[in-house]
Amino acid sequence: MLIDTFNLQLGQYGERWKQNGRIYVHADFFMLRDFALHEQQFLIPSQPYLLREGRVVLVRKGEARYSFNLVEHCFRAGDLVVFSADTLVEKQGHSADFQFDAFNFPAPTSTNPEAPSYICLHLNEQTQPVVEQHFALIWQLVQETPTFPEDNVRLLTASLLEYVRIQNAEPSTSRPVNRRDELLRRFVSLVSRFAARERTVSFYANKLCLAPHYLSTLIKEVSGQTVMQWINQTCVKEIKVWLAYSDDSAAEIAHRLNFPCPASLTKFFKRETGLTPSGFRHKVQENHLTV
Repeated sequence: MLIDTFNLQLGQYGERWKQNGRIYVHADFFMLRDFALHEQQFLIPSQPYLLREGRVVLVRKGEARYSFNLVEHCFRAGDLVVFSADTLVEKQGHSADFQFDAFNFPAPTSTNPEAPSYICLHLNEQTQPVVEQHFALIWQLVQETPTFPEDNVRLLTASLLEYVRIQNAEPSTSRPVNRRDELLRRFVSLVSRFAARERTVSFYANKLCLAPHYLSTLIKEVSGQTVMQWINQTCVKEIKVWLAYSDDSAAEIAHRLNFPCPASLTKFFKRETGLTPSGFRHKVQENHLTV
């Protein structure tokens, strides 16, 4: 079973992290207010992590660059970001003044294979007060209620998520839809969901109702990378997550990720990274390898 690294570190270092902001932790729920990332060992840059549940993040100050399922995005003050469950996250870097609020919520993996791994909504004078009120109410409830107000938090979370969904669905005349960019987005969403087990061009072409050759040409032109580069990079990061945050053997990981045998997984991983799976796991455990 995979470990949610954020939750693990929050549980281990919660008291120490209180110097970085206000923290509330209860069983499977956490909330951060005015939190600053001063911890150098928290989310090592370019190390893949897996979010096992949903997250809502409100950027208060500064900016940060993260990759979600291989797609890099810069988040700035005023951005509200909702992450889906099972999103592969990599920190690229953040400004010295980066500060945010956040809380988690139980979110099943989307049944829509082309659903985006996250939604980013930049708040304006109409949307910011609504979001601020939701955060303030949840924080007030968990601070003042003797027992964890599970039903209230769940309802407020559902209310906020629905508000974000509606706002995100509003048409934007400043961002017209480009068909090629939309196909790339759909392709990347499919790869992030299926690359751990499906690693052929034809599989993704069929999902998108395109000819394999056309898909290969389009993805190369739009992204600068081939279909197989997208697939292999995603698969490598999936393997790294399992090696770093589970006790599964190479044989178990090979079976889980649809490799014919452990030797084929080892050959693939070494070709892509220069390390064997056991070598990578050892360095992560002993030296906190930055990958």
